[in-house]
Amino acid sequence: MVDFLSKTRFGPQSNILFKMSADDFAAMIDMGSDAFIQKVSDFIATFQTEQLPRLKELKRYYLADNNIKYRETDRDSDRADNRIASDWAKYITVFMQGYMLGNPIEYEGDDNVVEKIDEFAKQNGVDYHDGLLETDLSIYGRAYELVYSNAEAQERVTKLDPEQTFVVYDDTIAQNSLFGVRFYQIRYSATNIESYVEVYTADTIHYYKSKSSEFSTIKKTSEAVHQFGAVPINEYKNNEERLGDFESVLDSIDAYDLSQSELANFQQDMNDAYLVLIGNPVTGTAEPEYILDGNGDPILDDNGRPMLSENSSADVFRDMRKARMLIMDNNNDPDGPNPNAFYLTKSYDTAGVEAYKKRLVDDILRFTFTPDTNDQNFAGTQSGEAMKYKLMGNDNLRKTKERLMTRGIMRRLRLLGNVWGIKSSVSTTKPQDGLYDTINDIQVKFTPNMPTSDEERLVELKTLYGVVSDETLFTLLSTFTGVDADEEMKRLESEKQAGMDAFQAQTGYQQLAPDDGGANG
Repeated sequence: MVDFLSKTRFGPQSNILFKMSADDFAAMIDMGSDAFIQKVSDFIATFQTEQLPRLKELKRYYLADNNIKYRETDRDSDRADNRIASDWAKYITVFMQGYMLGNPIEYEGDDNVVEKIDEFAKQNGVDYHDGLLETDLSIYGRAYELVYSNAEAQERVTKLDPEQTFVVYDDTIAQNSLFGVRFYQIRYSATNIESYVEVYTADTIHYYKSKSSEFSTIKKTSEAVHQFGAVPINEYKNNEERLGDFESVLDSIDAYDLSQSELANFQQDMNDAYLVLIGNPVTGTAEPEYILDGNGDPILDDNGRPMLSENSSADVFRDMRKARMLIMDNNNDPDGPNPNAFYLTKSYDTAGVEAYKKRLVDDILRFTFTPDTNDQNFAGTQSGEAMKYKLMGNDNLRKTKERLMTRGIMRRLRLLGNVWGIKSSVSTTKPQDGLYDTINDIQVKFTPNMPTSDEERLVELKTLYGVVSDETLFTLLSTFTGVDADEEMKRLESEKQAGMDAFQAQTGYQQLAPDDGGANG
């Protein structure tokens, strides 16, 4: 049973970081020892019992499998019992993901390093990968990726499932990652299940396996060395608390689902309203009420309920309910029978219910900083400045998310830079007061996918002509043309040269050479 709108949703240990003493880890020389395997097994057991339920519930809401689906009621079987789950979680996640990463992330810095990063991004589909990370961040509040080398020694990156991954940090203020854990199972049948664990340290990958569904029985099978110079499992945080974007409004989503479901129940019950007939003689007089066995005990049906005697009062009432009719007797009235017929209904406060639902919608959007795109005031006819004010709350949230995501991306680049430096495929250092890491010079640039007025934007850019350099102006114009500033300047130069060549061909005019000195003039 799922508690519905009551008690605490998640336990106090459901979202904490896993930590281990740095000294204890340093003392773990043998990663195949029983002591280390026990540590890993304990972490996995704690993750499965205390953290995994929260992650699964958040994913359920993203899939519109909300708690309303599991709500237990005492409704009669012949009454409407609709369970309507709203898709608020996905709406919030999709909006945030599109707003942040609808435009690909760009990198600025050393040309050689940026070229290598762009090449890596193209080979790995990093634009799509980053979108997957943001989706996980929005759902779970955390996301994981693995940077690795494939069989051809090419650097790759892949997203890991937050329901099967965690990182263990040391107990220092810096909270350095000691190792990352990925665990999963392969189910061949209901009884044939194998468990696998991968532990990633700063220089080695350790593989463990168990031929059962219990991770506590894993044994080390092999290991492999990597050259990334740090734990290659990279954790991203949605915020410092690692909360999902819709996690704070789960109660409001439940309340909205309940309101929608009760409205559907009311409408269905209205369509199936009981027809009440008054004035018919009493029926259902058979005794006893239930069918009894030889010991005088009620005989139970397949559902464990007492079987009713035919034409008993309960049997007749059950048949009336199936027929959606209630036949009542008032023949004992001193004034004589007063026959009547009507449908049994109840009134419905339409205005009050709609106002309540609107307040819930407003709360869900307000507390997740999500604009209401169905709002009549949220229209394309508004000015760009007006749109900025409507998106201000979401924009503030986006900046916080960008800072945290930049931290994760920079760690990804440093992992890659360590390998690129070993391969000497790109210089990751430059002389400047000694060795200086050029990876740290890289600037990660986000461009929010925000609706703007093209006409207003173009007017603004026209006013900049002659004020800023052509390269800066073309960089700003690239959002309209889709052409890089350098490429645009090359095209203009090419057009200019083509025009001069055409003019010379038509007029026979020859431009003086720089060293001619006018001698041929």
